[in-house]
Amino acid sequence: MVNAACKVEDEAHLRANLSDVCDIELARPDRALIALQGPKAESALAKLCADAAGMRFMDAGPRRVGGFDCFVSRSGYTGEDGFEISVPADTCRDAGDRRCWRTATCCRSGLGARDSLRLEAGLCLYGHDIDTTTTPVEARWNGRCRRAAATAAPAPAVSRRGQDPLQLRERRAAPPRRPEGRKAARRCAKAPACLRTPLRREAIGKVTSGGFGPSLNAPVAMGYLPTSLAAIGTHCLR
Repeated sequence: MVNAACKVEDEAHLRANLSDVCDIELARPDRALIALQGPKAESALAKLCADAAGMRFMDAGPRRVGGFDCFVSRSGYTGEDGFEISVPADTCRDAGDRRCWRTATCCRSGLGARDSLRLEAGLCLYGHDIDTTTTPVEARWNGRCRRAAATAAPAPAVSRRGQDPLQLRERRAAPPRRPEGRKAARRCAKAPACLRTPLRREAIGKVTSGGFGPSLNAPVAMGYLPTSLAAIGTHCLR
């Protein structure tokens, strides 16, 4: 399952690199997705799906949920436990009916709620906090590169995107910028908001995502700062 904003590019990348060893087909274009996220996600889904408790993180497979045939994965991008439930698009309205989920003590919410959770968890969003110019090290995704960095073997003919030697070398040195969060600022529509130090009033970074953090009852944001100013406790102003 690919990022929705990148699905065209991802399909083209797969076709360009894997067409000689496998068939590339668009799978399940007729599906819709219901995301169940939160610390009580398992107990909630267990009321509608007997197999929910037996699923581990990143387990995925066909399941019967509330009387509907679904494809369920124990995953999400909110910093919480959760499940992503793929249902036929023509049954999505019925599968997502309030009465069904009220039985599981759940309430419906939109992408704004999801966005506030990933902000509080410090998870980068493609198109805002990361793009094709951002390296995994800059975005603090070091773990994604760990496997490749642990070996000195030449890169395979079809390597994972983002694991080239430049980025692996960058892991051993300080990246030029690092993401920081929890500043009360908002990403501007045309250009990112600037971050400044109290003593030096020049721009030192940019805010990439911002919103309200319900757990803190305060605004939160993410942005990039020079590594030299990214230490915990460094005070920056918008």
